[in-house]
Amino acid sequence: MPMSHGGVMTELDQTSFGELTQRHRRELQVHCYRMLGSSAESEDLVQETFLRAWRRRETYQGRASVRAWLYRIATNACLRLRPRRRPGN
Repeated sequence: MPMSHGGVMTELDQTSFGELTQRHRRELQVHCYRMLGSSAESEDLVQETFLRAWRRRETYQGRASVRAWLYRIATNACLRLRPRRRPGN
């Protein structure tokens, strides 16, 4: 994986990024499901997590694992969704 001197992801193409992130898909989906209680919403949030990670990949500084970085993004996405949900949904 290309890295700059500061440990930041650089010049990572979509294929390489996909390979790097897809190995975490299932566990992220389970994590989101536990937070939201909805299989459909958890699938949507995992997709949103990967999209946010792709768009902000230059912010990854390598201080934590890619897995931890993705978990942080997924957790924040779930927390942002939870207040908007209505009881019974």
